Amino acid sequence: AVANTNEWQVDPPPSGIGGTVTSSNYTFWFHEGKLRSINRYDWLKKITPPVNQFWELSKRPSLLDTNTAYQLATQWLSAISIDVQELEQKHPPRIFQVPARKTDADGQSLRGISNSVALPLYLVGWGESPVSILLREQLRTNPPPANPNRPNRPFRERPPSSDCPAFVELLGTTKELIELSINDSSLVERPALQLTNTAQLLGATPPPRHFVEELVGGKEAYGVIANPDKVEAWLISSASEAGGFDKKKERAGPQRLTPKMIADFSEPLLNFDSYSWGYGRKNCMADFGAKIRFSRGKQVVEFMLCYECNILQVSFGNKETLADFDSAHNKLVKAIQAVFPKDAALKKL
Repeated sequence: AVANTNEWQVDPPPSGIGGTVTSSNYTFWFHEGKLRSINRYDWLKKITPPVNQFWELSKRPSLLDTNTAYQLATQWLSAISIDVQELEQKHPPRIFQVPARKTDADGQSLRGISNSVALPLYLVGWGESPVSILLREQLRTNPPPANPNRPNRPFRERPPSSDCPAFVELLGTTKELIELSINDSSLVERPALQLTNTAQLLGATPPPRHFVEELVGGKEAYGVIANPDKVEAWLISSASEAGGFDKKKERAGPQRLTPKMIADFSEPLLNFDSYSWGYGRKNCMADFGAKIRFSRGKQVVEFMLCYECNILQVSFGNKETLADFDSAHNKLVKAIQAVFPKDAALKKL
């Protein structure tokens, strides 16, 4: 499949050997010299009619059950040099068959247990999702108030997902691999790829700042963020609050930042390690909730931040770029909370 390569992307040199290779059916992602994920894309689009593809999929017989799906998942992990026995000593496996609902003639889902069906789609995860860990901790420290009409139920673990330490998704009708994700690189026993002629191929490796400069719009834009005359911040309504993305508007600000507040934004925004270099774009429609504008003379650099998806948009002149800032989430949350300390929505971040 890899032989028929349609697209490829290489990580910036400071991130180590990595990037993506896309064939006619799969995308392979490497990071720091190791294969970290395999994704079968657009597989659901082949299921017709398209009114409710999951319902159509539920009508098809499965070549797998939960036991054989687990066995096949372990074979995939072994194929990429993961010691499954060692993995399961640290992370117990969970197998989940995806449910769906029957639909009416208009494609609307029908309610009730009798209308639930099992899809020939299996999720196998090792270990817990960070989201599940966070939710459990939040319920432990901030339990919901007692409701006599609806007794509190015990915490229910989320189904396995691609953010588990190791995850495999399989299509039962064909036994195809839909997704394989490894979030703990230490699980991959195969030695990391080494490039012995890096200098010959790439020349001298640019410093990390070079890549940040390219991201924000160039050397001039970098200088504006590093040494601005003025920085202002706004809060923006969410699409759900405004009634649509085209109706979003500023709901607070402009608030001029103090030198300390400016540093709390500029440091993570200019830090190479804040960004997810070489990753594929998230499958999210960013709902930007904050705007930060750096000004120096007539030059302006503007950041729009979505704290839910950890996606930002940076604009300088005619250049506009999107980037993921997962590693800087906490710093940028604290920075915006310091500017608008009384805002109720920000307190929940």
